[in-house]
Amino acid sequence: MPEPLSPWWADVHDATQLLTSQLNALVAHAARVGVYTPPPGSPPPRRRRQPASLRHLAEVIRTHRLAPGLSVDKDDVAAVLAGDPSRVTDPALVVAIARAAHLIAGEPFPDGDADRLAVAGTHVSTLLEAARRADERAPSAVPALQVTEPVVLDGYFTTRRPRRWRAPIAGLLGALVLAGVTALVVPRGQEPDKPTSPPAPVAPGMTPLDHAAAHDDYLNPQPLQDALAHRFTSFEADVVLREGNLELCHHLDGGTCRDPRNARITARPFEATYLRGLSSRVNATGGRVYPGYHQPVLLFVEIGCATAAGVCALPEDPAAAATDPNNPLVVARKIMDALTPYREMLFHVDGTARQWGPVQVVITGSHNDDQLPAGGDGHNSVRGLLAQQADTYAFLDGSFGVDRDQYNADLVPVISFPSVGMNEDCTYNANNPLQTKHWDNITKAQSTGHHVRVLAPDNCPGGSDFWTDALYGGVDLISSNGVASLGDWIATNAAGGGGGNCSVPTWIPAARLKGQNCTLDPGDIPVMSRPDPNSGPVGNVAGGGTQWFLGQQPGEPYDHNSTHNFWWAYTQAGNGRWGWVSVLYFSGGVLDQSAVGLQYGCYDVRPGERAECHPL
Repeated sequence: MPEPLSPWWADVHDATQLLTSQLNALVAHAARVGVYTPPPGSPPPRRRRQPASLRHLAEVIRTHRLAPGLSVDKDDVAAVLAGDPSRVTDPALVVAIARAAHLIAGEPFPDGDADRLAVAGTHVSTLLEAARRADERAPSAVPALQVTEPVVLDGYFTTRRPRRWRAPIAGLLGALVLAGVTALVVPRGQEPDKPTSPPAPVAPGMTPLDHAAAHDDYLNPQPLQDALAHRFTSFEADVVLREGNLELCHHLDGGTCRDPRNARITARPFEATYLRGLSSRVNATGGRVYPGYHQPVLLFVEIGCATAAGVCALPEDPAAAATDPNNPLVVARKIMDALTPYREMLFHVDGTARQWGPVQVVITGSHNDDQLPAGGDGHNSVRGLLAQQADTYAFLDGSFGVDRDQYNADLVPVISFPSVGMNEDCTYNANNPLQTKHWDNITKAQSTGHHVRVLAPDNCPGGSDFWTDALYGGVDLISSNGVASLGDWIATNAAGGGGGNCSVPTWIPAARLKGQNCTLDPGDIPVMSRPDPNSGPVGNVAGGGTQWFLGQQPGEPYDHNSTHNFWWAYTQAGNGRWGWVSVLYFSGGVLDQSAVGLQYGCYDVRPGERAECHPL
């Protein structure tokens, strides 16, 4: 039985409870009658967002500058609503949350109500200070109120640069084994009769290279096949639409197919080379692109221009422009139509959930967000077109500026960005390392469920210095047109990963949700309240072994037995409480790498649930 509070601490407790009950009532009302509206300049969310969630309240406070001088995130909102006495004593924050709730509900907030809440917060502050003085006068009396860490309902954290950073130099990785992961998606739907057993390992000699992305793969002597022979897990092809057919070509010049360097090439058919090629591979390899490989490979399809390099010139007449083969919308529709016969092998999102498949198609290019003639007087973008799919089979390659902070990986699974570490002569620029310029972008994008791809310049195959920088920068996919050299380098220096050998999603009967079984080291594994070793433990996974997880994301570095990892995976401890396990405890992992096969973020665990990892 808890010990009784002293009278002065009881006063603090009662005043705090009274104040927070008023705030929680306002928030609950806003959640019932309000509507989620994204911040100005942000695209509408693909998935339904809960109005008046911690995230929404923080967004409204920042957007409307309701707390001048304060940087408010959802941890701050959670602390106030949970009754943390150290936070409810800030009248500006208390009033800001109340104003945000009224704005979401679409109701006025009288100045008198604001004044009463500010006075209530000041009253708690006065009682708190008086209680501390009373404790000093009577230290051996009954115990003081224990100010515990508030329960964060939909946790958020700000990633700081891990301590592992070091200057990138050629050969620094040596024999160090590192890897990234391509997203495994967590579908809902059919419930198997019993949980799937832990996955079998990849066949010897065929370990896929998770970091390896073949840039301009269609220019290789044997498109797709050369990359598969080097165990790549990502391929990119440029397409143009000519006479109603999708052809592998960067652009056309007077009817002649040209590559990015304007050299003449022979155009090949897109469908026969990639879709039919991958389908044959999947059918011959037991439903996988690689035997035993439980992740979808990524096929990036870049929309090119039929008449000019880098410029999609369209007729002035809107009706003609809407059907012109140079219109990226027209090309995107043709790509979507081409996928139809191959849907059985394609990863997709249906009306309620992600459905796993061995191949995921991502449309990329510099025109994805351009507003283009779409018929009549209407305009649309490739992004808008893909978002309108009833079932999503064609996905979008995103950008940091638009997608980094959005939980929209059901449409935008990957964010790509150009290299910043290469000079025009293809030498590595050590004064502009990728890991210092883009670390925050990369970790924030991964925290919202996206994988990150870096693009080497068209004329530069890359090199060990650049690839080392990308790995230390946390990049998931390293793109190069030098398939042999990049494949050999990754096979030598960056094969393996964070361990765990996580399975495809499976039904977890006890929790009634979809999760992925991963393998932990033996022993009792601590489960923390946040992806941070300094947060309090909420329980443990007894004995290690096979444990299900909902997803993973970067956090604060965790040190144990002279090694460390800043990736964390979300699960339920043996006592039923939700929390985070350091990927350091995943079987067979190496430092600072994400778990093998476990999806980023926590998507599609239950219909209607929020996309970020949170207690269910």
